[in-house]
Parts: sequence; structure tokens; C-alpha cells
Amino acid sequence: MDNKNFNDELFEIHASFCGIFSSSVRLKIMWELGEEEKTVTDLANSIGLSITNISQHLRIMKDKGAVKARKDGRTVYYRISNPKFYQGASFIREGLKEEMLKGGNFIANIHEEDEHHKEEALV
Repeated sequence: MDNKNFNDELFEIHASFCGIFSSSVRLKIMWELGEEEKTVTDLANSIGLSITNISQHLRIMKDKGAVKARKDGRTVYYRISNPKFYQGASFIREGLKEEMLKGGNFIANIHEEDEHHKEEALV
């Protein structure tokens, strides 16, 4: 595979992978797992959602390769599969926080863009 095709394929995979971050629940899971591996019950308790809901999000994250599972007897522990995934999400979060603290129209522009994309999807 030549370099251009490799890069094109990598952009496609990158875009698909980043779809896991389109859910605030999955971002919260990423944050929780950034510190240590946890069970579904641990995650449900700390995030405040049902075990079923957390399990559904973990399945999506596992299917995309963002998290891995480890069984210890009957207990399954989840962890981030590559620390760079957490670091990337952390960099984005820090950049967003900096822009929010600057004030201005940053938040309004983000919400406006979201609404614009929703309207385009309906057409």
C-alpha cells in the first residue's frame, strides 16, 4: 500500500474511531478508565447510569478498539486499550476548557454548528 492510500485509509479509520467520542457518556467512561481499569458496576456507580446503559456504550467502545476487557473469574474489568486514546481526548478537553474560559461566542458557535448539522441531516 502506498503512502497516499495508507493515509486515506487511516483518515477513514480515524474518523470512524472518533465517533465514539460523540457521546458524553462514552467520554465519561473514557475519563473513568483513564485512571484505572474498572468493572461495569464501578462505571455505572461513578457515572450514575444503569449497568445496561454502560454495557451498551462499552460494547461500542470495545468494537471500535478503544477499550479492552479482562476477565478475572466472573468479573470483567475494562481498560483503555492504548493510553494515547485517553491523551488525545484529554488534549481536546483541555483546549475546549481554555476556549470556554476565554469567553466569547465559542460555546454558542459549537451549539449553532450542531443545530446546523442536524438540519442538514433532515433535508
